[in-house]
Amino acid sequence: MGKLIAINISRERGTEKKQIPQVRLIKNYGLDGDAHAGRWHRQVSLLSYEKIEEFRKKGAKVENGAFGENLIISGFDFRSLPLGTRFKIGDAVLEMTQIGKECHSHCKIYERMGECIMPKEGVFAVVINGGMINEGDEVKMLETDMYLSIRDRDRAEKSFIATVVSGEATGQKAYITDGRIRVSYGDYFAGDIVKKLCKTFCGIDDNGSNDGSSLIKIGDNTLFIQNITGRPNLVICGGGHVAEALVKMAVLVDFDITVIEDRPIFAQKIRSLGVGNVICDDYVNALKTIDKNRDNYFVCMTRGHRFDEQCIFEIFKIPYAYVGMMGSKRRSAMVRKDLKEHGIEIEKINELHSPIGLSICAATPQEIALSVMSEIVYCKNKHCNNGSVDDNIIDELAKQSDEQRILCTIIRKSGSAPRNVGTQMIVTSDNRIIGTIGGGCAEAEIITRCRDIFNGFAMPMQETASKNDENKNRAVCQKDNFENKHFIGRPEIMEVSMNTDDAEKEGMVCGGNISVMLERM
Repeated sequence: MGKLIAINISRERGTEKKQIPQVRLIKNYGLDGDAHAGRWHRQVSLLSYEKIEEFRKKGAKVENGAFGENLIISGFDFRSLPLGTRFKIGDAVLEMTQIGKECHSHCKIYERMGECIMPKEGVFAVVINGGMINEGDEVKMLETDMYLSIRDRDRAEKSFIATVVSGEATGQKAYITDGRIRVSYGDYFAGDIVKKLCKTFCGIDDNGSNDGSSLIKIGDNTLFIQNITGRPNLVICGGGHVAEALVKMAVLVDFDITVIEDRPIFAQKIRSLGVGNVICDDYVNALKTIDKNRDNYFVCMTRGHRFDEQCIFEIFKIPYAYVGMMGSKRRSAMVRKDLKEHGIEIEKINELHSPIGLSICAATPQEIALSVMSEIVYCKNKHCNNGSVDDNIIDELAKQSDEQRILCTIIRKSGSAPRNVGTQMIVTSDNRIIGTIGGGCAEAEIITRCRDIFNGFAMPMQETASKNDENKNRAVCQKDNFENKHFIGRPEIMEVSMNTDDAEKEGMVCGGNISVMLERM
């Protein structure tokens, strides 16, 4: 248990921080009124009271806030703690995102003393939960939990999970966001490894992005990289008949839903469908409140193209995965012309889906909604390879539970296997199943193996099944160098095969092969 000794803020960058008795921490922003707050990974700076006192004993006369620290806290050696460590102060929760910093220009303290402790001892954090904090408050340290960090992530950031599936570092894991480690288990993810991953996988350095999930090899280690996008959010501008039908379909395909409608009667009708996030306001004002999220899918179906244009202008200012507008070819051409005349880049205009939806000769509101939703699902799956992390899976892993759980992830597939690489399922020791990796015999093999693990059965040595082997379709497990297969974090790889001949004989609609990584949580 620690204690909050002092709170310091500066109203303008480049000015010395001044001590204040209390402040409000704002979620995903920082300290209210502090110039360094914002939507980035260094929202709040923390420094150990004990380290400041040691520095003062060397003869340094420094006031609280002199190092640029927001919070001075006693009881913790911050530098020794892993990234992802959380601190609870009242109702507020902080998560540590960076240890130390590069000092580009030496401060007055350095000029006077020949050193400064902030670059070495200071740490930075983001605000997970907001709330008022006061001098003298108790500070409780919470253990690092990767899946809590993923659950509470800023969805505007590009993130992925890297797991070493073979090699000396097998079982080590990292959650990486916008080119930085957020949480890691093990010491493999250090130095240039993260840079290589970001450059190879998501193009953060200079290459194009790859939003799917895949296996890559770095040196002697093979890593599985899984894209994190989360549950997509459908933002519908307009609350007419087609919007009503679209809402019902979006629920079926697991989209979050936001509807913007400036007419109270229509807004209330949408709420009656069970939509929790209905914004009854001017379209432009409402769109400014939407989280800047790469997983936003925007549909413009207002009562007039004037309002549609207003929406599109605003949408083009923020990240988006999809923008569509309902209307005829003539109306779409008019809107595109107006957008061009108002200086919108031709690249953005070309990203507008209008006339909206797949061509299915739709006539009724329900058929139009089906056409629109089909196009959105197509774009989503084409973009992310349908293998991104499922929020339902993350929510389950982030829960405190006495159950044993095994996370099953498809890391390789060939042939006509029904689910893509990155698809996940959780099997629990009390026989709950969360998610699906395709159903049928292949999934049953995986579930059976998980139950064997829960029952203490040792993992079999690698088995080789020839084409003539009558047991060629049973699940086989890769051999690795670990003697004990049941340590948490040590993955087991299962190869599940159902060839075309067997699929036809069994009356199955698909065959193919999948490799599934089993991780005991």
